[in-house]
Amino acid sequence: MLDINKQKMKYAKQGKKITVFEKDESGNVKSYTDMDGNTIPIIAEEKTGFFEPKVFFANISNKLSEVLAKEFGIDDSTNYCQIVTDKGYLPLKEGDIIWKRSEVGYDSDRNVDPATADYIVKGVADEGLTADLFLLQKNVK
Repeated sequence: MLDINKQKMKYAKQGKKITVFEKDESGNVKSYTDMDGNTIPIIAEEKTGFFEPKVFFANISNKLSEVLAKEFGIDDSTNYCQIVTDKGYLPLKEGDIIWKRSEVGYDSDRNVDPATADYIVKGVADEGLTADLFLLQKNVK
């Protein structure tokens, strides 16, 4: 890929285990004391989130390749774009998120906020010999 066509972006992979703790009205974590005198935070839920974003450089285009349009059955390409990279350069999978123009946002617990991402990876075409194609859908904010 020509370096002149590459743009700086960030991606975050999904799969990070996140523990959400119960909080009081002031935002402090609720806890209890066990029989040994240890303070234990109360867990509200455990969920899957995103790992810390990483910087990468790639060619991004709003003109979908014919291969991508056929493979994923895209009729209306207005909300989609594609990234083309050298084979094996990006470890992206469906559901991962990408920032191009926006800043990475975090929630009150300092976890990556996926709503701040510009794109969501909707498909991966990695069958090619020299290049990988990633179908991205614009994240409507």
